Amino acid sequence: MPRRFITVLRRRFPAFEQLWQRFPDNVFVIRCESDGRFVVEAINPTLAAVIGRPSEAVAGLPLGEVVPAEYLALVEGRYRACADSGEPMTYEESGGPAGAEPRIWQTLMVPAQGRSGKVDYILGISRDITALRKAEAYLRDANAALERRVAERTAELECANARLTELATRDGLTGLYNRRHLFELATREFRRVVRTGQPLAVLMLDLDHFKDINDRFGHAAGDQVLRALSHVFQTALRQTDLIGRYGGEEFLVLLPDTDAREAEHIADRLRESCATVEHRWNHQTFQCTLSIGIAHYDAERDDGLDTLLQRADHALLRAKAAGRNCLVIGG
Repeated sequence: MPRRFITVLRRRFPAFEQLWQRFPDNVFVIRCESDGRFVVEAINPTLAAVIGRPSEAVAGLPLGEVVPAEYLALVEGRYRACADSGEPMTYEESGGPAGAEPRIWQTLMVPAQGRSGKVDYILGISRDITALRKAEAYLRDANAALERRVAERTAELECANARLTELATRDGLTGLYNRRHLFELATREFRRVVRTGQPLAVLMLDLDHFKDINDRFGHAAGDQVLRALSHVFQTALRQTDLIGRYGGEEFLVLLPDTDAREAEHIADRLRESCATVEHRWNHQTFQCTLSIGIAHYDAERDDGLDTLLQRADHALLRAKAAGRNCLVIGG
């Protein structure tokens, strides 16, 4: 009946004939037999061109004589699901003739029920969406590549910013905090102890006779000593302690939440660590000692950070005057 109906429509209605001939998507009508088999009732010229067989040669053939064997079970399963549900369904599939590039199809199937309520026919429209899916895949790949590039660029910028921060806050020779950044940290710490009343100790360090090292071995040797001892200082201090290069061969250490006894112990550990390091230059070995001035925050005397640092500096001068390689606690 549908095959004759389509034939009549094509003969009597020129508009339908034009639609049937020129419709760009694949159109097919499948008859559902009572024994569960499926028969091709009609296909439009577009689908005939895809399968490489004339529409008239296909009409009336069992599905197994039209659909390649490797796809038959899958196609029959979809037709059966549509017939059993009695509802329209859509799906995507890929395939094509052997040796050809697989195509991607989007198919809509609409079941038609007879008087008995059983699905007698399925009308299908299948569209080639290969180009669309390729374009989507290309866009996904392009977006993924762009996201990777953005992530790489972001990482590069973060690395560059970290490097700039390092250059802005660290001493280029020793790797310790530079004087400007150390003062920022010290100011922040001073405000904290003023607010909380927690103890704070300041150590002013100075390498003894460092000018003699430069005069005897050269400034390159002096730089090597500064780098080596900076590493020693960092190792001897706690993670919460702050140290920076104050200027030349002087270093400033802040010991948060540290009482007088513990500060003296840390200072002496620094002094001993410095004195035990052997430096080698041009096959010669020498050592360098350390003088330390200590000052503890006193709310009655230290109205600002400068006052506290001055008291540590005066204690350092007294340590130098006392013969060096010692520590003095500021009064």
